[in-house]
Amino acid sequence: MTRSQTRSRTMYPLARRSGSCAGTQAAFSFVAAFLGVMMITIAPAQTRHAVAASPTMVYEGFTQPQHDIMVAAAEIGRLDAVHVAVGDRVVAGQVIGQLEDALQAASVEIAEMQAVMTGEWDAAKAEAELNRGRADKLRKLASEGMARPDETLRAEADLQISLARQLAAEEQLRLRGLELKRYRLQLERRKIRSPMDGVISKVFHQAGEYVTPGEPAIVRLLVLDTIDAVFNVPIEDVAGMKPGAPVVVFLRSSSVTLDAHISVIAPDIDGESGTVEVRVQLDNGDRRLLVGDRCTLQLKSRRSRTNAASLAPPGKGERR
Repeated sequence: MTRSQTRSRTMYPLARRSGSCAGTQAAFSFVAAFLGVMMITIAPAQTRHAVAASPTMVYEGFTQPQHDIMVAAAEIGRLDAVHVAVGDRVVAGQVIGQLEDALQAASVEIAEMQAVMTGEWDAAKAEAELNRGRADKLRKLASEGMARPDETLRAEADLQISLARQLAAEEQLRLRGLELKRYRLQLERRKIRSPMDGVISKVFHQAGEYVTPGEPAIVRLLVLDTIDAVFNVPIEDVAGMKPGAPVVVFLRSSSVTLDAHISVIAPDIDGESGTVEVRVQLDNGDRRLLVGDRCTLQLKSRRSRTNAASLAPPGKGERR
């Protein structure tokens, strides 16, 4: 056996063993990579399930008024007066502003006078009564053969004409009444009234300014008897929430912790943030809570009540 053949027999088994080890290592690497992918795929689902069921998550939000109304004028024109200022409390139906209404007031006066003008109707009524009496007499004479047929026909025609004139006068009176109602409505539309009980937050126009279709709002009205705490909750956590579920809300500015319930869960998802809007109604009959305040939300556990101290900074928090 030559030296080259001996060397070849000696090296080839080593090469085969080296190839076998490399294949084993590649197989282990593939299995490890596959298990890693499976763990990455399964782990988020498990995490989402755990977060949705956990009552310890805290969500940031803010408060809004129940109704935020831009009270506008129904018509355009010069503003004669504004009867409210920022911070005033108003009731539903209260006049908060007045547009110039001299022309509308004059139209109402004219319509009121026309609505009581009954001279035309009285004349038509008297004429109808006269023609009715004449027609009755001619009918009686015609039955006795003492009246010509043409006279009877003429009397009947005069009666019908007078009755039609009386009806036209009555219709005119009703029409004038409707016109009076229209002019009074136009006069009323020159007044700006509050649609609900609330607080004036801002005044946009002052007396003497002209109200245009582009800027019809006179004041901003906030309804504060009930306010909404609004939270943007990740879609993964909404599965553990439902309307009516008990929650704890902490308001930072007033350092007050309130027990409440979820009132509304939005049916859609915000595509940019991947969150769902959740609203909680808070009673504010004493006007103690302020809108725009930052607040936090935490679900209540069914088995144990949530500790309010976890929502509030150390040394703060008052349960109500």
